[in-house]
Amino acid sequence: MPRDITNEDQSYVKLYMLLPMILSAFERDKKLAEQTFKTPGPYVTLIGNAIKRVEDDHREVRRMFRLHGLKVYEERRTESGIQARYLCRGYHHDITLLWPLVKAESSVLMEKYLGLDIFKYINPSAPGAERDFDLPGDKEKAPPARH
Repeated sequence: MPRDITNEDQSYVKLYMLLPMILSAFERDKKLAEQTFKTPGPYVTLIGNAIKRVEDDHREVRRMFRLHGLKVYEERRTESGIQARYLCRGYHHDITLLWPLVKAESSVLMEKYLGLDIFKYINPSAPGAERDFDLPGDKEKAPPARH
């Protein structure tokens, strides 16, 4: 009987798919800022810091992939979104992230990596909602819960 994939496993797979796209967007934006802004220094520094945080989280996601027995072996972009096939502890699974979800989640994550307040996007009455955009290491860095 296949072992069910956990919400945590699914979150790692989703982040594995989203983080490289976010990294590319930040790198593109950093080059654009360097080329077009009259005083690019602060913006380039801010984006550079965000890039480092994305890289750190992507490294952590890959580490968690090894610990959880996860492996994405096929990923493709379609007209409707991003599809991936992956292994979770020896069992095959599929995931599709539709473009509206990719855009929304990427935007929230980009704000997080830029150091902006993303709690306005979190529904405190939803179970586990505060963890939707966190990695295990984020718990020490997270601000106190709002009430």
